[in-house]
Amino acid sequence: MHSLLETALAPSSIAGHLSYGLLVLSMLMNSIVWLRIIALISGVAGVVYSGTILRDPIGTGWEALFVLANFTQLSILMWQSRRVRFSDEEFLFCQNALVLVPPNLSRQFINIGSWQDIPAGSQLTHQDQSVEQLTYIAEGAVDVVVNGHLVASCTTGDFIGELGIISGRPATATTTATSDLRALVFKRDDLLRHLRRKPDLTIALQAGFKNNLRQKLAMANERTLAGAGTQVQ
Repeated sequence: MHSLLETALAPSSIAGHLSYGLLVLSMLMNSIVWLRIIALISGVAGVVYSGTILRDPIGTGWEALFVLANFTQLSILMWQSRRVRFSDEEFLFCQNALVLVPPNLSRQFINIGSWQDIPAGSQLTHQDQSVEQLTYIAEGAVDVVVNGHLVASCTTGDFIGELGIISGRPATATTTATSDLRALVFKRDDLLRHLRRKPDLTIALQAGFKNNLRQKLAMANERTLAGAGTQVQ
């Protein structure tokens, strides 16, 4: 037991610990690019450890194959990403919703939606009814009403219907455009079908939803405090 511990803590074992530690770390990455980069470094450390410390040709060969596979996939990913172009409104959407998602995967996601000009007065969701689409506001404003009371306003960069889409539950509010909207709209079935094929996107999109929800709550709190201040005066 003592000998095993000494071997594990020996300076010569550093490359081995680094290899396995980085491999575990790569599995925690939400970004496929960073997953590949860290896995690649892990493989290089594994080659060093197997080749120079263990002197194991079989292990070294498999580690080298692991490095080659990740290098190839990373190269393909970077090549595909260099060919992708976004308009200004698409780029802003990616910044708000798809942080750390490679450009080629973001392009695929955007392509399942459609850019629409929605006139003022249009209702996007109806309280207690199913949510049939996810709407991202690129320009314009939307009122959020619960039980007949205005509780919040949404504007550029906000999502409408995200909670109902993900949970499958009825809408918690009625949302109405108070100005003409420029919006990216995703039909519920198309969106969920795509996310089932791309689970990494689901994680990234949920992170975008959470960040946007925090902003909405902050604005709602400001509205409540401002209303209370007006009543006091």
